[in-house]
Amino acid sequence: SRRSLESRSGMSGGMRQILNLGLYDGLKRAYSLRRLNLSKMKFFHPTAEEAAAHGKVLPTLALDKARATNRKRICNTKLATAEAAAPKMDMPKSDLVMGPPQISPCLASRRFVHFFPTASESKVILGDRGNRMLRFNIVDGSRYMDTLPCLHGLKEMPMVISVPPTDVHLPDGEDTGDLYIIDGLLHPHKAEVRPQFEALVWRGFPKSAVSSRFWHCDILPLPPWISHHKHGMVFGHALVDDSICFSICGAEGAGTYCFHIATREWSKAGDWLMPFNGKADYVPELGLWFGITQDNLPCAADLSGLVRGEELSPDKMRIWERDDLPEEWQPTSLHNSCAVSLGSGRFIIVDFLDVMKFNKEWNEMDAVKEFALFTGMELAFSNGKGKNGRNGASKDNGHHSSGTDCSGNESCNCSVSGNENGGKGKGVMRGLRVIKHKSHRYMFKKQLRIEAVL
Repeated sequence: SRRSLESRSGMSGGMRQILNLGLYDGLKRAYSLRRLNLSKMKFFHPTAEEAAAHGKVLPTLALDKARATNRKRICNTKLATAEAAAPKMDMPKSDLVMGPPQISPCLASRRFVHFFPTASESKVILGDRGNRMLRFNIVDGSRYMDTLPCLHGLKEMPMVISVPPTDVHLPDGEDTGDLYIIDGLLHPHKAEVRPQFEALVWRGFPKSAVSSRFWHCDILPLPPWISHHKHGMVFGHALVDDSICFSICGAEGAGTYCFHIATREWSKAGDWLMPFNGKADYVPELGLWFGITQDNLPCAADLSGLVRGEELSPDKMRIWERDDLPEEWQPTSLHNSCAVSLGSGRFIIVDFLDVMKFNKEWNEMDAVKEFALFTGMELAFSNGKGKNGRNGASKDNGHHSSGTDCSGNESCNCSVSGNENGGKGKGVMRGLRVIKHKSHRYMFKKQLRIEAVL
């Protein structure tokens, strides 16, 4: 039997302590996996008083403005202030170094190794352009590698949906969970000869006396509604109950589709897209999903009705403005921002930014440096009093009462419009806040660049 959505969210086992980073060294043509200890970095204010004094509540952004193609980013922070608030950080040492696979260098890609997340923060899967899959783990302080089945087809832009382990996995000590891998750049009309959606699943043989289980790689179908499409882009995905929901857009149309894990059948949610770019994580304490938009803005939405075909109405989502970034810091075109869930409504937001300076000779702004900005952010309701009687309300004045009031801890009873079940599709998302805590900058050195944050 499958676990509840709260367990499957991967947040019920306490706060996450490790952030896995995949880096590429262009000089050595080598990939490295590094583990950032979050407890040493102090991305969050430790007390409610410090959060109220030094935290910042991000301003909400009207949906019509968020969707405007000519929207200009608000910059209310000076460069010196932003740099002082985000000290530079060093990368941790490498836990694994891997050279590029020995395959044809003529392949049209600069990426030969991809880093994939799993349900366990201690395990990372690496996939190469030869469709081989390696699993890295740290066991009792020792580095451990094993192999998983190869994929059946090359993925140009692989996107991985990690499904937490069930009662089938845990008796065998498998806490990796199943992995569903879809190509972010789809060619549905070629699906019969080119597998573009696959799953690495842990199971035994059906109707067999053999009780042992092991990993299998299965080819899965794409949504039948897009089978005639020549091209499609997967923009957002989210695990909703026992289904994986994908937003797919192409020249032939757009839509959101739900893949039901148990039956391996598809249903259509509607001819619209989720607001997320990439993964949206479920926050069980709030009953909402949180992620990043195509414009690199924090976003929360109630996706609970998607599997039933309910449209994602404007009163079930919220987007926040990033007015804390100075004008000299502009998003790079090479990487989109990403959010990694730590549990209890806390996230690490990673923005990839260019440092811009004015070029007098060309009379324009030039990118002179590139860096990654790591920021601790918290999604919480603050429209009532917690069980401890302390006031959890906050105003949009840059301060927030965090800690045990509305930080996602079990002692908080804040909800959407007074509904105890959090998001669950009840009314407007009144009192929902995103609180910015602390930031650190990693300046890209020589050709050492971050390729993945897991």
